[in-house]
Amino acid sequence: MLATVVFAIALQTAPAQATKSDAVPSADLVVQRAQVAAKAAGKNVMVLFHASWCGWCHKLDDYMALPAVKPLFAKSYEIVHLTVLENDAHKADENAGGEAWLDKLGGKNQGIPYFAMLSPAGKVLADSRAGGKQNVGFPAAPQEVAHFLDMLKKTSKLNVAELKTVETELLSAGKK
Repeated sequence: MLATVVFAIALQTAPAQATKSDAVPSADLVVQRAQVAAKAAGKNVMVLFHASWCGWCHKLDDYMALPAVKPLFAKSYEIVHLTVLENDAHKADENAGGEAWLDKLGGKNQGIPYFAMLSPAGKVLADSRAGGKQNVGFPAAPQEVAHFLDMLKKTSKLNVAELKTVETELLSAGKK
């Protein structure tokens, strides 16, 4: 009888524990899955580093979700988010190993949002450091927008008209 009660309690608590531990996959797993999907689809990987408290991160996510640009990004990238640099209240939302990936991709001490484009094999093709120096974050200033567009030209399948749409929508989103 005691064994039955213990087993029943274990069954009730096991799913909750599994759900909590599985809710936030490691950064390695997130990137690995994206690389596999990118290879199968003939795309590259866009890794976006963000945190719940980061207003510019939310602004970038909102921009990339716009109906005019979302399919354009989806055409060229498997897009993944890695949660890093969270405050104490949201520390459990971080992807384990995310800060190591941020460092590996050139974003240490660069602030967020930070992003990088990778080949399906994991080679860094471009990152959000303009001139390899300063992170553009949400690209709003003319030189930041130019860097972002250069990144897309090097790593995406977007044609001239699609790049113009990305630019137009970005400049509009930057003013909001």
